[in-house]
Amino acid sequence: MATKIVVPKLGMGDAPLTLVEWKAKEGDRVNKGDVVLVVESEKITYDVEAETSGLVHILIKEGSEAEIGSVAGLIAETEEELKSL
Repeated sequence: MATKIVVPKLGMGDAPLTLVEWKAKEGDRVNKGDVVLVVESEKITYDVEAETSGLVHILIKEGSEAEIGSVAGLIAETEEELKSL
């Protein structure tokens, strides 16, 4: 089952965050702890790390804003799972 890459809550604010850069591109293999995404609020830039190892599937593109708690991407365990997303 794919693992969600969730837009984190930074500090006290509730404003949407900007997805500055995907460090992992579509289909890239990542390891647990690798930085996969950089997000930014008005005051903070934050590196989002992979919670598991697998293959990245991007749902929200760079430069877009995303609500806190929304799913920006997924990490699939296998190539077959990635193709089914």
